Amino acid sequence: MAQPGKPESFRGDFEPLAAVMADSWGQNQDQSLLYGLDFLRSAFAYPGASFALAPTIYVEGRPAAFVAGFPRTVRLNSRELHLLCMTLLTSSVEYKGRGYGSQVTVELLQRAFESGFEGAISFCVDGAVSNELLVACGKRLGADTRCVFSARYLARLLRPAVPPTLPAAAPDVLDIFLSAAAQVPQSVPLIRLWSREEAEWQCLGRTGALYAARRDGSRSGIVTGYLMEIIQQPPAKVLLLEDLLWGELETRERLALLQELLAQGVAAGAQMAVVPLMEYAETETLRKAGFRQSRRLMHMYWTALKNSYAPEPFAAAYVDVF
Repeated sequence: MAQPGKPESFRGDFEPLAAVMADSWGQNQDQSLLYGLDFLRSAFAYPGASFALAPTIYVEGRPAAFVAGFPRTVRLNSRELHLLCMTLLTSSVEYKGRGYGSQVTVELLQRAFESGFEGAISFCVDGAVSNELLVACGKRLGADTRCVFSARYLARLLRPAVPPTLPAAAPDVLDIFLSAAAQVPQSVPLIRLWSREEAEWQCLGRTGALYAARRDGSRSGIVTGYLMEIIQQPPAKVLLLEDLLWGELETRERLALLQELLAQGVAAGAQMAVVPLMEYAETETLRKAGFRQSRRLMHMYWTALKNSYAPEPFAAAYVDVF
């Protein structure tokens, strides 16, 4: 059997990577998302994405282990920071348990440090081996890694329905998005900051992107999401809700906006909708729309770089779960 090489920058070979992910994540007990070819290409079209921030171990020209990092700018307790969101950690079925996942993770943290990032965040499903892996990799680099936030999920099944009557989608969706994102309460300890290019990718550019937005005089709001498939037989689509930027809207307007997004998801074939509870936005509207708490629990880990320390755990965060 060929021996693996050292971690190198991703070669852009999305098709074999998608196949490795489907095989590997298909073995998980929990339902896993299918990160297909189109999704992976779209992810690397994100502003600032780089193959250099996606260390990969190849064996005989095929990915054996992979992880990627995508830049995020956040405000943590009034301090602006540049973080790397680490995600898509994968080891191929035939090479699981050999430490390759740890190797690419340590490599990515080292590259993040050398690139000037002040920290890295990662999301792990409760009970997954990646929880311990992240802490161990941080220790290998002498970095402070800790769990700083945990998010439960709400979910509901989707059925065909008549969409509500709403004004046509606002042509100034990016202005609405940026304005609404700026209204996230300053009491939230961790808040994501957006460039216009990032907002365009979030709302319009990525594969499966959906949004519902409205403006009423000086008040505006938007909810975003994207469509994914679940690895199961037969295949199923899920609508993942992300940005609940509706703080300026009234209750009835929030519900109408949510129903519009769900109707778009149904029209695109989604059979379920899920949303993480990040505690930065009002969520009673979700329950009024039929969402109920699921068993899924996601932990956010923070690895401090540049000789700093990870923050103390916080009770709310506005940042995407990737």
